[in-house]
Amino acid sequence: MQRSYLTSIFSITTIIILIAITAIFPSQFEHYLNLIKQQVVGNFGFIFTYPAFLASLFFIVICFTPWGNIKFGSGEPEFKTLSWMGMLFATGMGIALVTWGVTEPQAHLEEGMSLDESLLHAYNHWALLAWVGYLAVGVMFSYALYNMGIEKPAEELLGNGFLSKLNLVSLVVSTVIGLALTFSYASNPIQASLVEWFGVEINTSLIIAVLALFAIASSTSGLNRGIKWLSNYNSLFALILLFAAFLLTQPFEIITTLGRLLPEYLVRYPAMATDIGLGDPERKAWLADWLYAFEASWYGWFIFTGVFIARISRGRTLRQMVLGILIAPSLISCFWFTTFGLAGISENVDDVFSLIAQLDATGILSIVLTLNILLFFVTSADSAGLVCEMLTVKRSRIFWIIAMAGLAISINLLGGDIYKVILTLISVAAIPVAIGVFALGAAFVVRVMRNRAAAKQTAS
Repeated sequence: MQRSYLTSIFSITTIIILIAITAIFPSQFEHYLNLIKQQVVGNFGFIFTYPAFLASLFFIVICFTPWGNIKFGSGEPEFKTLSWMGMLFATGMGIALVTWGVTEPQAHLEEGMSLDESLLHAYNHWALLAWVGYLAVGVMFSYALYNMGIEKPAEELLGNGFLSKLNLVSLVVSTVIGLALTFSYASNPIQASLVEWFGVEINTSLIIAVLALFAIASSTSGLNRGIKWLSNYNSLFALILLFAAFLLTQPFEIITTLGRLLPEYLVRYPAMATDIGLGDPERKAWLADWLYAFEASWYGWFIFTGVFIARISRGRTLRQMVLGILIAPSLISCFWFTTFGLAGISENVDDVFSLIAQLDATGILSIVLTLNILLFFVTSADSAGLVCEMLTVKRSRIFWIIAMAGLAISINLLGGDIYKVILTLISVAAIPVAIGVFALGAAFVVRVMRNRAAAKQTAS
């Protein structure tokens, strides 16, 4: 227990030091962060994409073998399938899909790509390569928790030594900083909506504090009510927005485009996922700004979302996990980007807020969009608090939510280029997190093989 408290203390101390350096030396700190980002992420970004690609092939194949019947824990699943998928979707991707659905295809078009290439790259960034990390960590932690009886896999798999504590600190720090920026993001459209509907401008810090109270209220209501209920509403609001954009723009074009590009994506997936821009400096620079940058950010979320998925997946089989965490969400992501990408292009808008406002003059859909962002955020913050609690000290969930909100308010008050520096910091922080993920994966495989060998020896 003392070690868990020390991990929490070191995590908070690290966050304070990083934010202090960011505030005092923003330009110098950003310079060194960008240097690390260019040298490591830019030149060796394949260390993020190649393992994800190989893992996706592994899980797709193993899903259809007898190993797919492996069950995590005993008894029936704690949550029904739709609620389970809604919870993992809201935590893993919801608010990001809302943000990038219109924006990314537009950005690729402006760079000179064709419409098909723009959508295919969006598929590559947001489908299999993104979801497989959540699946891998979710499967690893589910098996460790429910089949091996390991209470704290993030520590015990690495031996509970100094390196395991260092890894744990990096995981907690990346989760807290990432969610702090999500606080800032969620507050902006809510602030704009309050001005538009009621003519009232509320300070961003106050909005962040209120959002934290919502997340705390969700956490105190219990997992079977708070996150579960909010995720169900999240899914409903997201579907309303998705089908509104689908029906009110070009439904036939969207269906035919998806039907044409989805098979092409699957055929080209190996080449796109393993592209390193060999011999093409311009292509290499593009990969660093898009594919590698996205994959690095996913690594920053793999542990957070994967641990949460493990928490809600007791009683599931490996096959259910692959279908529910990798296959189905990847298909939904492709449909989402096709719909919002084509809708944004047809309506000649740059973001989802402009698109929804243009599609519905009554403002009803804009209200749904704002509520969707609000609920996506609350479920993410609540589940992040739960994960930090699982990684550190029991009954610390509210503390971590308050820490995220406090950090978000601090970043907001500092203003200037701090937000940009923190975004770069998250990309760089993904490097030690990725190393930690690989170390945990290797330790997990070694532990499983050792247990199997011991079981065989005992049986003989």
